[in-house]
Amino acid sequence: MPVSFEPVAGTQRSARRQTADDIMDGGFSEFAAGVADDGGADDGNTDDGDTDDVGRSAARSSRRRTPSANRIDVDSGADPLDTRPRGSSIVLAAVFGAFAVAAAIVVWWVAVQTMGGQEYDNLAYAGFSSSLPGWLAAIAGILSKSFSFGGLHIAVSAVVDVVAGVVAAIVVVIRKRWRLLAQLVVLAIVAFAAAELLKGMLPRPLLNMSQLNVGNTAPSGHTAMAAVAAVALACAVPRVLRALFAILGALYTALVGCSVVVIGAHRPSDAIMAVLLVGGLTLIMLACTSGSGMDPLGTRMSSATVQIVGTVMIVGGVMATIYGLYIVWQLGPGLQYSARWAAAGARVSGAMLIFAVSTLVFGAVLALRHATAAPLSKSGLVGAPPAPPKRR
Repeated sequence: MPVSFEPVAGTQRSARRQTADDIMDGGFSEFAAGVADDGGADDGNTDDGDTDDVGRSAARSSRRRTPSANRIDVDSGADPLDTRPRGSSIVLAAVFGAFAVAAAIVVWWVAVQTMGGQEYDNLAYAGFSSSLPGWLAAIAGILSKSFSFGGLHIAVSAVVDVVAGVVAAIVVVIRKRWRLLAQLVVLAIVAFAAAELLKGMLPRPLLNMSQLNVGNTAPSGHTAMAAVAAVALACAVPRVLRALFAILGALYTALVGCSVVVIGAHRPSDAIMAVLLVGGLTLIMLACTSGSGMDPLGTRMSSATVQIVGTVMIVGGVMATIYGLYIVWQLGPGLQYSARWAAAGARVSGAMLIFAVSTLVFGAVLALRHATAAPLSKSGLVGAPPAPPKRR
């Protein structure tokens, strides 16, 4: 008998229709069994009549099903994938999130606690804008500008962050994804608090005397907030827009990361650490997705665009990161002497690593957001069945 996906909390008419179907199905089964009984009697197979009667009764009982056994309560989440992602997606998000946070710690330790790391940062941010293409330096310069409002100096990037955050909140409210709204608010608070607290707590020993700026600047708060705003938009929009906003988010975050280095407020490692930190916190947040943090039932399906764009961003980000680290390794002999020839390589590799890490992080967020928001299931694809028409 076919399985009905009608919600249990249906109308009385739906219940009567289901009961009638069950009775008809049971009656047909009994009629078919009766015909088989008559055929057996006509053939003269009456030696084991009692046994046959018992077997046929058992078969009829097995063919009969109660209406409650044939229904799947979509509203109550009878299918576990209706209300939570697959366990593998949760594990991947948590593991990659922890890995990204650990990578942020490694970046800080190498850049701050080693002589070569400090020299690399100093060479990279001195004259950093000269290593960028003209159009890229112009955009980074615009984002780094600030204006006064009521005695406050507000950066252009901060205004963009606020606008992006408000738009993300509006989209989430319109889509009625309440748990996702709570997740994004918690992410913003935790990321901002982590960036500000770490900046004041992390030590920076004076290992290199080529620059007098010895204060700790890691991680970059502006880059962290830009990443949070971009991630919020990428997670808030529907499936068809996720890939687009992941690309735009990676580009915007990288531009803000470069802009804070252009004005000399941060070193390249500060921006890279901020992106990794926010990316790790975002993936951990996605591991906690459930209920209204997911896409609505009836809208979940695989996306070739998400798969292709996510794969290209992840693979491209990994390859660009490896190449950038290779350049840094090649600069090793010149870093200890602050060689002039190493300065250009440090600037180029610094900008490359900022863009590479941003691309990698947003590619991972794109892939795991879709995996946790839209696990494929029957009710997730088709949604709850429509309600029966009302009598006029």
